[in-house]
Amino acid sequence: MTSICDSIVLISVVRDYDMYRRCFVENTHAQACQSHPIDNRQEQAHVSTQYNRFLDAYDYSRPAWFVFCHEDFQLLGPLAPQVCKARRDCLYGPIGAWTKKRLHVFHSWRLAGQIIECRKDGSLETTVGKGDPMGTPVETFDCQCLIVHSDLIRTTGLRFDPNLSFDLYVEDFCIQAKEKYNIPSLILPLACKHWSNGSVGERYHNQEKYLRTKYANCCYTGTSSYDIGSPSGLRRCSSLLKQVARKLLSIVRA
Repeated sequence: MTSICDSIVLISVVRDYDMYRRCFVENTHAQACQSHPIDNRQEQAHVSTQYNRFLDAYDYSRPAWFVFCHEDFQLLGPLAPQVCKARRDCLYGPIGAWTKKRLHVFHSWRLAGQIIECRKDGSLETTVGKGDPMGTPVETFDCQCLIVHSDLIRTTGLRFDPNLSFDLYVEDFCIQAKEKYNIPSLILPLACKHWSNGSVGERYHNQEKYLRTKYANCCYTGTSSYDIGSPSGLRRCSSLLKQVARKLLSIVRA
């Protein structure tokens, strides 16, 4: 079902207003939507907490598409033409990840969708992903952008996990949606740019460990994680082999 008349709300938790101004205030493509910046400079609350506050306070008598995106996420083209083709009962994002099984034994990590990435100063610009058609299924999306309709939130009560501070909260949202309600996550092709190509750090790994306990009986793939949750059987063997290979490679490079 399309929602041509529904508004599009861009929700961002903001600490760097110079970056937000570049990506949203001065961006004609963003100006076509409703921007909802959440000032997090003083409180420094978890992104998941701020997103939940928005969901808790929203008037659901006003149907809308929610676009939860980073302050450094920039639209490079119009959003409405693509969003208006989307189904209200699915989750969408421009880039995500899935697991490919080979011979039912080896599990390999795959990206779907496409996005441009660069450093905060605009250097080292690169295109990530080869692009996939609208509706391509993935297991999870990257935290930089999640698109969901207000009707789906209203009927399910889905929320972000407040235990996840600045990483993996979107991946967890996708897993919740799939495990509890069998809601799929699908690629929505967008011309967009992420002014960040940061590395995964200790905070990320700690939150990854938290999700291993939370999802002890299932395992998903993310754009920065091969295993979100607890792998079992052949996937666990494949994961262990990958870990050994990475350690051997690090030793050789050292």
